[in-house]
Amino acid sequence: MTENRIYKERVKFFLMGMLVVIGMMFLMGATNDTVVIDNGRYQISAWGDGKAHGAFIVDTISGETKIVYRSRDMSNSKIKDRNSLKEPFSSIK
Repeated sequence: MTENRIYKERVKFFLMGMLVVIGMMFLMGATNDTVVIDNGRYQISAWGDGKAHGAFIVDTISGETKIVYRSRDMSNSKIKDRNSLKEPFSSIK
C-alpha cells in the first residue's frame, strides 16, 4: 500500500467514527423533558368514630385538604357520602 492510500483510509475511518459518536450523542440526549417529582407532596390520612369513617388527602405544598372517601353507618344501612378514591387530586371537589 502506498502512503497516500493509508492516509485516505485513516481519514475515512476517523470521519465514520466521528459520525457514529455524534449520532449516539444526539440519540442519548434527545429528550428535553422537565420532570417534576412530587414524591411526598400528597399525604393521606384516615379517620373513624364508630358510626362513620373516611379518608382525606392533604397537599403539603399548598395546604389544601380534600375528603376523598366518607361512609356513614345509619342504623342497618351504610351510606356512602363520597367516593373519589380513583380521581386525580385536582378534580376532587
